[in-house]
Amino acid sequence: MSASETLRVLIADDEPRARQFLQRLLAEHADVEVVGVARGGAEALEQIGRTHPDAVFLDIQMPDLSGLEVARALRDDPAPVIVFVTAHDQHAVQAFELAALDYVLKPLGRDRLAATLTRVRHEVALGARRSGNAAAVQKVVTSPSSPSSLRMS
Repeated sequence: MSASETLRVLIADDEPRARQFLQRLLAEHADVEVVGVARGGAEALEQIGRTHPDAVFLDIQMPDLSGLEVARALRDDPAPVIVFVTAHDQHAVQAFELAALDYVLKPLGRDRLAATLTRVRHEVALGARRSGNAAAVQKVVTSPSSPSSLRMS
């Protein structure tokens, strides 16, 4: 991710004040765009499918689907980076087992969010490079002049 790219973020939290507070903190970062705000897990999954954010800031306890269930549902897809923002520390191990990048306890502070965003930007950039490298390898492998495409007699 280059310095000029926008980090696309979705927020999922059932508490209106928590959503608004996180939106305000994220708005302080010029390279961050909030592409969606969800009040529950099912709405988060729908918006993730529609907006394709780079990162999702998920609360753990939400109506219909928990943040953990949302993360579990995203495991098989090219998923956005997952950051849990919650008041419940007892779910951290489970969150990291679901490949969460970070687990932040509420109330979230500016410095902690800045550190998390640095990690998210790094992970998004790594993912883009991996995708680019995979596409380049696939192009070479499927090229008619590729050694793997030549048949041995």
